[in-house]
Amino acid sequence: MREIFVLNPNGSARVTASIDRCVQPLRAAARYKITCGYIPTAPEGIESDDHVEEVMPMVLDRARDCSADAIVVACFSDPGVEAARTLVAVPVIGIAEAAYYAALQLGRRFGVISLGPASVSRHARHIEKLEIAPRLAGDRPVNMSVSEANSDGGITQAVIEAGMELRDRDGADVVILGCAGMGKQRDRLQAVLGLPVVDPVQAAVATAASHLDLGYFGEGC
Repeated sequence: MREIFVLNPNGSARVTASIDRCVQPLRAAARYKITCGYIPTAPEGIESDDHVEEVMPMVLDRARDCSADAIVVACFSDPGVEAARTLVAVPVIGIAEAAYYAALQLGRRFGVISLGPASVSRHARHIEKLEIAPRLAGDRPVNMSVSEANSDGGITQAVIEAGMELRDRDGADVVILGCAGMGKQRDRLQAVLGLPVVDPVQAAVATAASHLDLGYFGEGC
């Protein structure tokens, strides 16, 4: 069976377990083995530009050594994604890029819920680079760490409030969770907002499966 490997570039086993749970619905539908891993020597959360720079070579090392048929880099800063694509002959999908493109198909203007102001700045640079800034309604920080966003206490009030601000003040008609560890808040937030809410990891794994299904890198259907 062909494999999609989801790499969490931070050093948190707990966040990785949450990511693994969030891709479970895709396992039921895909004809691929979907596995998840992380980098124990990386920071517990990738929350700054310095963290992004620190993990980029680690991501490239894992990509070089990976035997999977597709790789998903599960950090919303997409660290090392472009460089990894030049090193390996399989799809390499960044969760932010996948989430943005999914959102463009679900609504006219998308909003992002981010961890903090530094994340908002990184996202803005990425969105400008992708030339999709006119479709951005807003990017609202919740001022949380990666660990806090991955809380087992269910959906947080800060995430609900950010989603409502994006919908009611910024005019977003689709919302993206701007952290790989936020995925378990997706279903409840979508119910509260009445809008599509994109878990970026799910979007990226679905994209990877589509690439394999259609044979863009060989052995298609």
